Amino acid sequence: MKMKRQHIVMAVLFVACALVLVFTGHSQDDGIVEATPRAPAAAPARAANANANPDSPRGTSGVPTIAAVRARAERTGGGAHALFGTLLLAPPLPSAAPEQVDVPPLPNTPPMPFTYIGKQQSAGRWEVYLARGDDTLIVRDQMVIDGTYRVESIDPPNLTLVYLPQKLVQTLDIGSAD
Repeated sequence: MKMKRQHIVMAVLFVACALVLVFTGHSQDDGIVEATPRAPAAAPARAANANANPDSPRGTSGVPTIAAVRARAERTGGGAHALFGTLLLAPPLPSAAPEQVDVPPLPNTPPMPFTYIGKQQSAGRWEVYLARGDDTLIVRDQMVIDGTYRVESIDPPNLTLVYLPQKLVQTLDIGSAD
């Protein structure tokens, strides 16, 4: 029974508030108010301009002027004591990136001194015929030529050579296995 009494009291209060809002919310004075034009007061404006702040937006004639753009730090008295400025108490951490190290340029690969003449497969191993100037060479897998080149592999269509002084790999096209 007690709950029903509370519900009735709250419903009566709600209806009373709604009636107050409906009947007192609108009045005849809620119309649009327009500004009335005013005549400039010449004498008080001159006296005010004599004591005017140089940062004031009004000029000497009382007409608003456009002020120069200034940094916020200048207007607030400097950036050293900024209200929300950052303050680093710990020293900055060292960079994880390595220091700039000069990478030496790649060595120049010498031009291929050999010219392919032909190839032959005998006893399951390839032999390749190469020419260097007037000399003809017969090379096999893992063979060293004049202490400067080593035949790394013979896998048609490529012959892989290693230039030993610089350990550079070069390939020579020798055609297909047919």
